[in-house]
Amino acid sequence: MSYSPARTALAAALAALAVSTVHAAPAIEEVVVTAQKRTESVQDVSIAIKAFSEDELKNLNTNNLEELTEFVSGAELFDDRGAGQPTWVIRGVGLADFNSNNTPTAAIYYDEFYLTSNVLGGIGMFDIGRVEVLKGPQGGLYGRNTSGGAVRVISARPVVGDEFNGYVRGSYGRWDRAGLEGAFGGTLTDTTAFRISASTDQGGGWQDSLATPGDDEHGDRDFMAVRGQFAYQPSESFDLLLKLEGGKDKSETTLGYARALYDPNTGDFCASAIAGKHDEKNCVTLSNLTNAFALTPGDPGILPSGQRKDGTKVLSNPINALDNSWEGVNLQMNWDFDFATLTSISGYLNYENNQTFDYDGQPLMLVEENPGEAELTLWSQELRLLSNSDGPLTWLVGAMYAEDEVEDYRQDSLIDNVLVFSTISTRGFTQTTESWALYGQVEYELSDAWTVHGSLRYTDENKDLEDAYNFDNVGEFYYIQDVNKSVELDENWSGHVGIDWAVADDAMVYARITQGFKSGGFFGGFSFSEEDLDPYAEETVLSYEVGFKSAWLENSLQLNGAVYFYDYQDVQGFTQVANELTGTVVTKLGNLGDAEHLGAELDMVWLPLEGLSLQASLAWLDAEITNSDTLALDQAGEVFPIEGLKRSYAPEWSTSVQARYEWSFSDSLLAAVQLNYSWRDDLNGEDSALSDINLAAFSYEDYQVLNGRISIGSPEQTWEVALVGRNLTDEEYWANATGDDLSSFTSIPTRPMSYAVEATYSW
Repeated sequence: MSYSPARTALAAALAALAVSTVHAAPAIEEVVVTAQKRTESVQDVSIAIKAFSEDELKNLNTNNLEELTEFVSGAELFDDRGAGQPTWVIRGVGLADFNSNNTPTAAIYYDEFYLTSNVLGGIGMFDIGRVEVLKGPQGGLYGRNTSGGAVRVISARPVVGDEFNGYVRGSYGRWDRAGLEGAFGGTLTDTTAFRISASTDQGGGWQDSLATPGDDEHGDRDFMAVRGQFAYQPSESFDLLLKLEGGKDKSETTLGYARALYDPNTGDFCASAIAGKHDEKNCVTLSNLTNAFALTPGDPGILPSGQRKDGTKVLSNPINALDNSWEGVNLQMNWDFDFATLTSISGYLNYENNQTFDYDGQPLMLVEENPGEAELTLWSQELRLLSNSDGPLTWLVGAMYAEDEVEDYRQDSLIDNVLVFSTISTRGFTQTTESWALYGQVEYELSDAWTVHGSLRYTDENKDLEDAYNFDNVGEFYYIQDVNKSVELDENWSGHVGIDWAVADDAMVYARITQGFKSGGFFGGFSFSEEDLDPYAEETVLSYEVGFKSAWLENSLQLNGAVYFYDYQDVQGFTQVANELTGTVVTKLGNLGDAEHLGAELDMVWLPLEGLSLQASLAWLDAEITNSDTLALDQAGEVFPIEGLKRSYAPEWSTSVQARYEWSFSDSLLAAVQLNYSWRDDLNGEDSALSDINLAAFSYEDYQVLNGRISIGSPEQTWEVALVGRNLTDEEYWANATGDDLSSFTSIPTRPMSYAVEATYSW
């Protein structure tokens, strides 16, 4: 763990404040979740959960789901293109694939509706009632593709009987970024209610491309979404909730920072790259090597040395952008039959994901995707029957059926890439998935202190790849054409067994053994032969976890923790192989072997005195490939075994800290100040790299982020004005480091320090 003055200072300040506390402390409010399909206190659920309430989400100033990873230790974000395709990696479990036809290992459930692709996580967050992050495999109740965990997003809902209420919130900040969101609803009749929500996020361009004259102010947001909900409750035994929504996202996405790895005189890897470091002052990029003008001495507009590590000036062509749109419907119905409640959840979503992206991050058109189009259509139906008994026996049974289709089309331009081949190619495919499952969960209280529980799920899934092709527009020939493949799920069973011990009224110890899996599938990237599209099999995990949840000091202090061990079989991931057609080292997706994850977590919530709240979490993780026959090539073409390598996006240490203090200026004014600090160890360091050259190409070092918020408003929260800031220490760090498989390497930078003024009015 590297030394950080900011981290040490913050920890010391919090410790000093805690030690000086002598006043009586208030009790922590109960947090209610529905992680097990029934309403429970988070302290009574034997799952490691991080829950965010509506007020907490507002105070964190999160505009999208991916930003929440900063506040969950043991959780990371993979977003290969800087925006629009967020993938949660929980406890080191995650397949870092940006293609729209792949499924995440941490499933996202949006109002009980499963989002089948990484790209769907970009819908945005507004008027959200609660977010629950469930850590660890969730194969029993949630099924496929939850080998890492599940993220549950629950919208704020209309309630029959509530008076008319709502809010409007506006913000304006650095780089002219402006946002506006609001909601309005209430009871229409004795049996009906409604809620309408909307959000827009505009502006904020902060990057300049050195490939073009003038300041591009690239990075403007252009997001709009609306949601309408209608609730109907004619009796205490039946209720219905209908949700309609739609939106668009035409935002410009982050431009890449080109990593320079080549010697300008020889064209080979430079001395810095051989030593494991990229060097934008003394080494050059592929664009420099293939363009004589780019080698003009002293031209800071072209040479890599003109870039800035904070991402404000980069070499990339300013084309990166989204053109997404979506519409969806969700219908939920509940029937109370006294002994049990029957719930029906019907969902449909059509999502058009269009993205333009400069893979190489350089002035020449070495690898550009323009356009990259995918249309995703998915629907599902779930029925579940939940017992209403208070014990000792409670149970749940359910069934679900789902279908989804991905129609993918991309055009790739490589017309300036003379070292490989100069061409324009189009490629595409249709992927369809059909899945159904039966599941159940039972819990039995052996005594006041001991409870046993278990779940079991049978899943059947078929996935087909149809009409896959890759056509060379310049040479007018097909690399591949009319390729059709199929894959079926082999490991159909998942679930868990567990036992809980109530040590006291406010303390519990639990143990769980869980079986989970992530579905197999097909690679959605560059493919030059039919073998490139051979299906990869599902990965499976057997998880062992022991944890505790406890309350102290009259419930003013909560301490929760867990120790876990994951035994993975047939881990899905990327390796590197030689491609005879391109003459380069390219990425291949498949099953790499087995892996083991050993980890521990500790979470604290403490209210030492009235108005002051402290939260802290710490996670440790050791995740590595333990048994593999896979041999991979580094970028120099040298062969290395991957067995023994640490897994990427699995930092050894991660932590999140929050301090919030509220106080009254008078009977009519309430002020608050909040600081949030996050630190992550290396996400792709020496222990994860095949060689020093790969370390230079793909290293992703440790980073820390400090956010803050100062607000003043009415005690009744009818109005509030706040000053918010993100990345207050102006930390320079990457969101990702990747390559284009054709000898160029880029990092995706994150925004420098930003700030905004925010005003909210509620009624």
